[in-house]
Amino acid sequence: MKKRFLNRDRILYFVVMILSVLFLYVGNRIAVQDNSYFQSSRADTYYRAEVIAVGEPQQIENTYDGWSESYIEQDITIRLREGALRGEEVTVHQQLQTPKEGYKTFPYEVGDQVFAGFNFDSQMNADWFIVDHLREMPMLFLVLAFFALLIGFGRFKGFNTVVSLVLTCAAVFFVMIPAIIKGCNIYLVTFITAVFTIVMTLCIVIGVHPKSIAAAVGCTCGVGFAGLLTIAMQDALFITGLIDEDSSFVMYINADTVIDLRGVIFAAIVIGALGATMDVAMSIASSLDEILYHKPDIRDWELMRSGLNIGRDIMGTMANTLVLAYVGSCLHEILLLMAHNSSLASVINREMVAVEVLQSIAGSIGILCTVPVATIVTGLVHQAIVKKRLASGASEQKGE
Repeated sequence: MKKRFLNRDRILYFVVMILSVLFLYVGNRIAVQDNSYFQSSRADTYYRAEVIAVGEPQQIENTYDGWSESYIEQDITIRLREGALRGEEVTVHQQLQTPKEGYKTFPYEVGDQVFAGFNFDSQMNADWFIVDHLREMPMLFLVLAFFALLIGFGRFKGFNTVVSLVLTCAAVFFVMIPAIIKGCNIYLVTFITAVFTIVMTLCIVIGVHPKSIAAAVGCTCGVGFAGLLTIAMQDALFITGLIDEDSSFVMYINADTVIDLRGVIFAAIVIGALGATMDVAMSIASSLDEILYHKPDIRDWELMRSGLNIGRDIMGTMANTLVLAYVGSCLHEILLLMAHNSSLASVINREMVAVEVLQSIAGSIGILCTVPVATIVTGLVHQAIVKKRLASGASEQKGE
């Protein structure tokens, strides 16, 4: 019987993998098809390059109608590594960042890998400039180290975690975001992406088992309630979506369709709460599964009480996780608001702050809803299956 369940799990594993890849492919085709943003020919504006020579910094003084500016400029020679001018060497008159107390600068040195771009001057000549240092390789090594630790500690489940993480990122970047840019219904696209992420992650990491079913139902209900609360509170908080300068640019990314900024906020809250609610749901379902494994004859009300007690402990720290994550992500804005506004009321009534509060509270309430739902579903599903297995085992022993 154990071998039969193992073969079934393997088949379901590959079925989920195939369906996930199919979902990503079809979803990307639908999102990109008839999408002028992705079909228009856009030339590359930045190119990878290598610094091959660095000149001496020079102090530049400019005066315009009585107003003067002073900055440091340096001639830097770079060799392009890609594009039509690959291998060509160009000289950049780069304005350097002025060192300040408490501000770390990284001057360009020979051998540095950089991003370079150009503008056309009045004579239509290319005026090259350095955009920034290349950071892709250190970030790649960091991600690979993270994957290695996951696989080393979790073994096959760690490998499945890496696979599910890659598929989740693919769903967001290759399906959800292109669909939003295309002008699709953001609420529907977000719901489909969230459900796909929940089902795919739990099926790949855990498998199609009672605890994964209970966790999926609990997580879906928690995220769904967070989304509904977001929609309900947007009018009450007078949320327009124009929380900063970047929002106005987002609105008109697609020239054919104006993007719904309130929908973008909804998507951000749902996706942000998805990971936390999935974590809580899986913790509840896995804990109760262990209880049922060691004590299959436990009473229903005892199991429910254990699940709620476990959930209370998890909620205490998980709510802090969401609040602190959102505060950390916008700490620069909070510092500016607090520094230039003496009144606390003028800070908390800003739409930017209201959106962050809505994200934190909606996600936390989603967690609160996840705990009882995951507990109830775990009790119902597991108890039914455990009792069925006990009855089946008793009949087999009787037959022998």
